[in-house]
Amino acid sequence: MFEKAIAQPLFPTHIWIHCLKDQEAKRINKSAVGSLSRMMGCASAEPRGGSRQSSQNLHCFPEFAELVGIFNHASRAVLDTMRVKYEAFEITGCWANIAGSGASHAMHTHANNFLSGVYYVQTPPGTGAICFQDPRDQRDIIQPRFEETNQFNIVVQQVAVEAGTLIIFPSWLKHSVPTNTGQDERISISFNVMFSDYAKTISPPRWSGIPLQSGSSST
Repeated sequence: MFEKAIAQPLFPTHIWIHCLKDQEAKRINKSAVGSLSRMMGCASAEPRGGSRQSSQNLHCFPEFAELVGIFNHASRAVLDTMRVKYEAFEITGCWANIAGSGASHAMHTHANNFLSGVYYVQTPPGTGAICFQDPRDQRDIIQPRFEETNQFNIVVQQVAVEAGTLIIFPSWLKHSVPTNTGQDERISISFNVMFSDYAKTISPPRWSGIPLQSGSSST
């Protein structure tokens, strides 16, 4: 009947996944766990279902300078891939997330920023995933039953991660973190990126976390 029939994707939503080299990731993560334990007072495990977040100025501390350099390098590569014209960009907020067994994070976006990212420091078994929701609001108008889930009907896409994984995505893309079904804490570091012209007045986070304490002066 047809000479050919193809499924042509239009306006795909991209995320960028970066995986650090194994030995580099192990070194960086070990240092990050020690620094966060000292700076946030996280010596004891979170209660079941409990989680905490640091204040959003983690990128200002010398203990995390190497990671911040990685975040900046990866963000610049993403902007260049998108062919964005800009003079400068900066990290407008960077914070640690520590989730105990049973903890999760509801679907949300990161307002007033262009890109967001999350780096995984510690992902015990049962903790390594992030979920992204189909951003097309019209999908909710008709919701038939499907025989199986596939690329043409999926609404929420779960992406597997592990320690040393960095994911960068559009800040407007809705995302959530599934329940930590493991027994140990999941530790990640999130950040937002915005063009410098916007960053000072619009982009800083509007919530507060646990103040961080450093053994040396912040930069």
